[in-house]
Amino acid sequence: MNADFTSTGRAKAGWKSLVATALAFALTMTGAAMAQDTRTITHELGTTEITGKPVRIVALEFSFVQALDSLGVTPVGVTDDNQPERIAQLLGKTIEYSSVGTRLEPNLELVSALKPDLIIADLRRHAAVYEQLSAIAPTIVLNSWDGSYEDIKDAVVTIADAIGDKAKGEKVVADHEAAMAAIADKIPDGDNRRFLLAVATTDAWSLHTSASFSGSVFDAIGVQAAVEADVPVESGVGLERLVAVNPDVMLVATDPGGTIFDQVQDNAAWQGIEAVKTGMVFEVDRNQYARFRDLRTAELIANDILSKVFNAK
Repeated sequence: MNADFTSTGRAKAGWKSLVATALAFALTMTGAAMAQDTRTITHELGTTEITGKPVRIVALEFSFVQALDSLGVTPVGVTDDNQPERIAQLLGKTIEYSSVGTRLEPNLELVSALKPDLIIADLRRHAAVYEQLSAIAPTIVLNSWDGSYEDIKDAVVTIADAIGDKAKGEKVVADHEAAMAAIADKIPDGDNRRFLLAVATTDAWSLHTSASFSGSVFDAIGVQAAVEADVPVESGVGLERLVAVNPDVMLVATDPGGTIFDQVQDNAAWQGIEAVKTGMVFEVDRNQYARFRDLRTAELIANDILSKVFNAK
């Protein structure tokens, strides 16, 4: 056998071996990186695998939009109830997004057309379409509609984890908790008045209990909710129930255009409520107090109570 041929053959074999080893190493490292980049997100309806950093996100509740904004992310799709002014009010600015219908009935065709890589859905509103949403993109389901203040804080961290930056979500919540603690420190100890958020519709009241978002915000700053209950809201009640609760401080959440709140001002039963007698009834915006349910809302409620009820800042 020719010596030169033998040497050349060995060299080629050596190079092939090196290339094969390098390729195997690269594939191993790529596989390891992909494994590290895949997260299992636990949510209200189970777990969802998410790989990489989602950038095309659809948010199906207002609180999820605010959570994303606090993390520096703008969703590509939002259920804005076909009222984009609500999103501007929610965030205090205008953002570019596509409407995908209402929170109650998101348009799944519009959601799919956006080609999302993450969908954030609400337990109460969207559990029935979870499988359909999951067929479009990885979907996590969180508790906003019925969520307590703790649920909303937890949701921020879960959303941050889903988009690949859990530490940032934890910092957002920690900074918020520090702001809330500073407000709570200014509220005098020992105040035993009972606080109520009552949503006024055109013909009825909805009373938010200790289990509601607002009720648990009251607890976080050291004031007492007027209605102790396991369910977040008593919906569609009449004036007689409001009289029976007899709150000492009442925040009445209204929409523009007239509500039952306007109709009871001269009613003797209404005038007998403790909060009415002492001038502790405050009309507030329904979007801010009842629809948005996010960290900024919690701070707004806490600051309003501090200034309106305790005359402090």
